[in-house]
Amino acid sequence: MKLTQLAAATAFTTLLAANGASALSLKFDGWAAGSRTATVAVADPVAASGSHNAGGFNMSETGTSNSLVAFCLDLIGQVYTGVTYEYTATATPFSNSVDLVANGGMNRIQKLFDSGFDTALTSADKSAGFQVALWNAVYDDDWTVNDGDFTQSNAGGVKTAANEFLEIAQGYTGPNVWDLTYLEGQGFNNNNTRSQNLVTAELAPVPLPAAGLMLVTALGGLFAARRRKAA
Repeated sequence: MKLTQLAAATAFTTLLAANGASALSLKFDGWAAGSRTATVAVADPVAASGSHNAGGFNMSETGTSNSLVAFCLDLIGQVYTGVTYEYTATATPFSNSVDLVANGGMNRIQKLFDSGFDTALTSADKSAGFQVALWNAVYDDDWTVNDGDFTQSNAGGVKTAANEFLEIAQGYTGPNVWDLTYLEGQGFNNNNTRSQNLVTAELAPVPLPAAGLMLVTALGGLFAARRRKAA
């Protein structure tokens, strides 16, 4: 695991705990590992087609030192430097764009994070490729950006990385490594653009093996017996 990812996950946990609520005011602070331009075609909504900057980016909570690394999950909303965007964390994304519950996107996104997020921020091409793979998970139900309802036309390292992430995710059958939080943009901001819907991740708790649970139970019983004896 990369230290940047672990730090981002920890910071996000602190951010939500400090808020005590799901509403966040965030600013774009630049690209987490650089960005690349990806030219894409989207069947629905057609307006999402075109050239887009791709890559994970740093977001900070206004008025605090809290920050997180996020990826975009829609191609209609925009994020600009120096603008404050209002978000609500949701477990049922999204009500203002693509319904990821209804179209199965949540499952595809989870598989992408669990199988590939550990390398997603290691280079600009990887970060942009992971972003393109996430867009494919939102707008299409296949595991390639070569064809279907979402495609990337310009070749190169980003397209290669996107297809590699998707191929690995398709065959992933392991546990949930990352807990995902979906951030839904609220309304329009002072530049008349809707906050771009995002996803961010924190490490999922590691379940204790059965043997470990038995050991904890036994130790608990031992300590309780000692306390009774001492009394």
